[in-house]
Amino acid sequence: MSARIAIAILAAAPFLANPAALHAQPPPEFSAPKEIAPGIFKVGTVTLDKNTSTVSFSAKVQMADGLLEYLLVKPEGSVHESLLTSEAAPQDVHMAMLLLGAKGMVQKGAAAPGRIDATTLAKAPKLTGDRIFLSVKWTDKNGKKQTLPAERWVMRKIFAPKKPVQIVNAEDGPWLYTGSYFYENKFIAQMHGTFAAMVTYPGALINNPRTGANDDHVWFVKTDAVPPAGTPVEFSIRLELQDKPAK
Repeated sequence: MSARIAIAILAAAPFLANPAALHAQPPPEFSAPKEIAPGIFKVGTVTLDKNTSTVSFSAKVQMADGLLEYLLVKPEGSVHESLLTSEAAPQDVHMAMLLLGAKGMVQKGAAAPGRIDATTLAKAPKLTGDRIFLSVKWTDKNGKKQTLPAERWVMRKIFAPKKPVQIVNAEDGPWLYTGSYFYENKFIAQMHGTFAAMVTYPGALINNPRTGANDDHVWFVKTDAVPPAGTPVEFSIRLELQDKPAK
């Protein structure tokens, strides 16, 4: 597939906040997908496997303890509140997801991205998108390969007046591929380095649909489950295939 076709696919995505501004400027440089095996493509450092409906790339554990607002960011992003980091390009991940068939969320009249705080979260829109499943693969201290759903590394604290803090595991299940958006000809996920958010953030590629997503004080690293900071990880996104309509 040529770079021109790949860029055209991204430009045609339905969640562009400002299509006129986008086409008035030279398009950003995207990595052209290269087929490396039947049904398997490389988009930059990202691997797209159409056979298994997955997109995967390298990451590493950033935090083994602490409060989270993000699941995965770039090293230039908000690393002090993210469980994982990756050197991959969010725009390459997005390209791969589009080629896989993801559509993301239609964000009409998307505003300039702001900081995440209680005020913005209280007004955050209900996000929609493609159902996806996230997994992490790593080698443990005994040299054994391990794979888990990414949410198994996260817990939520429930605070109630005059009651002990209750700690629950993040529920197993799907995440939302919302796909970020363009603002003033800039792809927000790429500009801010945000792959996946624990709290509602339309600028991220991936959002958390669980109870508590509109609270930035409840998500924490599940320390007893996470390998040490710096541990290399393969991060995978599996797109849930839509059922074909009955004939």
